[in-house]
Amino acid sequence: MTTFSCTNITRRYKNFCLDNVSFSMETGYFYVLAGVNGSGKTTLLDCIAGVDNGFPHSFLGNAQIGDVSLKTSPEAYRQRLGYISEKCPFFLEESVAQNGLTYGEFYPDWSVRDYSSYLSRLGVDPSKRIYQLSKGEFMKLQICFALAHHPDFLFLDEPLEGFDPVFRHEFLDLLGELLDRDMGILLSTHITEDVDRLADYLLILENGRLTADASKETLNDRYQELTGVSAPHIRDLLELEHRRDHPRS
Repeated sequence: MTTFSCTNITRRYKNFCLDNVSFSMETGYFYVLAGVNGSGKTTLLDCIAGVDNGFPHSFLGNAQIGDVSLKTSPEAYRQRLGYISEKCPFFLEESVAQNGLTYGEFYPDWSVRDYSSYLSRLGVDPSKRIYQLSKGEFMKLQICFALAHHPDFLFLDEPLEGFDPVFRHEFLDLLGELLDRDMGILLSTHITEDVDRLADYLLILENGRLTADASKETLNDRYQELTGVSAPHIRDLLELEHRRDHPRS
């Protein structure tokens, strides 16, 4: 088992503040970072992935995977992490295959064979140049690259937007396989129905503040105490927690 922790993550913008966020995770579990658009999910993930603009001075606090610190050993930290987002770290004019070879050199555990296997499984043409990829293909490419270097943790920022129901189901099956291999997964979303069956823990972000950090089981126990029934969906748990924090809303 490997642990992740972040402590007092604070990131200030002109009209927004990610406020003193701390939480921890373990490999083998699925964590959902839930919140409406604009709540700070992407900002938080960018910070703890070490890709925030101006890193390492852009935010206060720190993150750690095992005994490796983001702020003091950023390269070693990133080798233990896969991050899937809309940002493009790849060379636009190079092919999918060539980008894999180029960037794979930075990851000691990166596997050409696994990269090719995931590309085939997710239907990404290795001969395509990056600029030729659709939004969905680009997201799939990032997933393939991240999995090919065998990280301890996988962070995903709204990865299911724009995908058809068939692929969403296949993709969630893949994430389930990764949990079985003892990978830790943190997935941000404002639409939680897709991850009902996988979620182990819920982190709720609201206006830059972490308002809940608990297992789905714990939150469901609260729900049952008040309603007498189990929560049908994660969204019902989120609504209950929102009412607890805002009793007059």
